[in-house]
Formats: sequence, C-alpha cells, structure tokens
Amino acid sequence: MAVDPNQKKKIAIIPSAVVCHIDESALFDKQVGCAEKLQETCKARYPDLPFISQPLQDIFGPEFLVDANFSGTMKKLTGDNEYVELTQGTTTTTTNEEKLRNLFQTINKNTAKEDLFWYLKFAMLTKIAQREGCEYVFLADSSTRQAIKMISYISHGRGYSIPLDVGLEVDGLYADLTVLRPMKDMLAKEMGLYNRIHRIEQDVTVPQNWTTYMPPKTSIEKLTEDFIVGLDHDFPSTVSTISRTASKLTPQSNLDYSKKCAICLM
Repeated sequence: MAVDPNQKKKIAIIPSAVVCHIDESALFDKQVGCAEKLQETCKARYPDLPFISQPLQDIFGPEFLVDANFSGTMKKLTGDNEYVELTQGTTTTTTNEEKLRNLFQTINKNTAKEDLFWYLKFAMLTKIAQREGCEYVFLADSSTRQAIKMISYISHGRGYSIPLDVGLEVDGLYADLTVLRPMKDMLAKEMGLYNRIHRIEQDVTVPQNWTTYMPPKTSIEKLTEDFIVGLDHDFPSTVSTISRTASKLTPQSNLDYSKKCAICLM
C-alpha cells in the first residue's frame, strides 16, 4: 500500500495484503452470489490485492480437519457414527454443504449456533492466513461490535478470554500470526456514514444469520446488541466507555499458550 513520502505524519506501510471472504451461502440463501459480487468489487477498487473466497463447508475438508484437537471436538459434537460419516464420507451422497447444514440443525439454541458459527469462521481465517504466508489477520470489528462482544462474552462465562476476544492486538495465540483490529475505535454509525459519503454502501453486503430481523431475546448477543445500541442512543459515551475498559484488560501473565480450546483455538 503506497504512502506519500512527503507526508509529514508517516504511516506504517503494509507491503501486501490478501482479501479473504468466507462464503456463508451454504447456510443462508440470501448470501448466494455475494462471493462473486465482492470479487468484482475488489478487482475494480483494489486491483493489486489478491482475493480469496473460501466456502464455509470446506471446514470438513482435509485442510482444516487435519488438526487433531479440532477433529476430536467435532466428534464430540456430532457423535461417533455421525463424525465418521461427516469426515470420511461413508455416505457418498452427503455433500459438505449438507454436512454443514446438518451440524447446525442439531443445535437448538441460537446463541450456541452463533458461537460455533464464529469459531468455525475464525479457524478458517487463521488457517488460510497461515497457508498464504500472512503475518497478520485484520478483523473489521468496530467499537460498537467490540462493546457488544465484551458484554455478551461475559454473559457466556468467557470473561477470562476477553483480552484475546476484543483486544486491539492479540499476539501469542499463534507462533507466526498476530490478530489485529485496526477499526476498533470507530463506531458502526461512523462506518455507515463513511460508506454513504464515499458511495461505498452499494458494494456492502449485509451479513445474515439466524437472528437477523428477529426479536432481541432470540440470542444473548442479539439481546446485548439491542441493549448497547439503545443505551448508546441516549448516552453516546456508552460504547466508547466499554471499549476503553476492554482495551485495558490484559491476559494473565501465567497463561499457558500451549493449551488451546479445540474449537475457538483460544
């Protein structure tokens, strides 16, 4: 990414970057065609950046199931017989798309679905980044999203991992990879206004999941989002206060990075 050499305030240069998109159309019909649309947009606006679209159902492929811990967890989630069927293809008529749908259909709670959905996507992102030789993974989490995640994760009982889940720079989870959230100080409303002013909104694809257009009590994260956004409407400092609090949290000094959760890899 080029930087003006005459600019007084120097900006860190990123030699190269890869745009990675996780195709979710196997689970959500409204996402069909998004990969092609994003590829055309990326090619038109950022021709120097390579674009990768990885279908979410590829999580059942050998590239991702090679991790023994991840495979063991999938076995516990699906059951012995179902796991063998999912990974080894004992039923030849079952496609990876059907395996993915069947996996989420067995989960009754939307909160659990959202958690597993994000962990699978995060596992794919990190695996793809390592495959492409990337040193950093940039996530587009806004300050609003970070505040929602912090409160909802605490409600999930994941308070111990907050520094890793919402931190600006997460280093140590992987020997050769660092997770960064460069848009952490930007409000979701600010991003929306920027997209509108610069006429980027026509290229934006609206995310879709099980709680889209559903009541607040559909899931913990949906309820938290309704609470935070509603509170921030009357008290504009709500999101920034929560985000600043989250940024002060650091992992425990005696944290053993060699022991990881099989699904979220934390």
